[in-house]
Amino acid sequence: AQACLPVLQLRAPLAGIAWYDDFVGIVVHPGSVLARRERVDDIGVVHHYDETLSGEAMQDGPVMLSWQDVADAGTSARDGYNVVVHEFVHKIDMRDGMPDGCPPLPPGFMGSTSARAARAAWLGVLEQHHTAFCDQLSLAERFGAAAPWLDPYAATSLDEFFAVASEAYFVNRPRFAADFGGLLPMFDAFFRSQRPAG
Repeated sequence: AQACLPVLQLRAPLAGIAWYDDFVGIVVHPGSVLARRERVDDIGVVHHYDETLSGEAMQDGPVMLSWQDVADAGTSARDGYNVVVHEFVHKIDMRDGMPDGCPPLPPGFMGSTSARAARAAWLGVLEQHHTAFCDQLSLAERFGAAAPWLDPYAATSLDEFFAVASEAYFVNRPRFAADFGGLLPMFDAFFRSQRPAG
């Protein structure tokens, strides 16, 4: 049911649950899992590390969720946290390739003249809010300023900021609107899109 929240009112370029027709499978673990990772840095050095995950959306693969985090969704909503919404927003973001913080947008989205213009406008607004969030997080960590409300994981990348902000948008709209009023019209235009007339 939580996975339906992001697609419940989506009508374009796909409608409803069709946004999820490009993968099969949801893997549910009792709690967080430890994933072994490997990353090659810019100079070719291979780094091995472990990462604790409460969820993961894999390109062309399943969604993994921690049942404990799913079950705690009612309690964690006040903090803007919902692992199901987060991972399924990643799946929406992946519909046009690798996750980059911009889902496929319908023609004419928010008055745009082309798909390219819609994408540029979306990314411009999202990047502005991501940068402000990262600045606020940095000030809190370095100088003791007020910490941002959203999960600090949102600072990781633009696609993670989109997923974390989307969680908050769906599970604590009043707080999201207070902190991210500039994102609200754009998220409303996308997630609350209505079926075109005719």
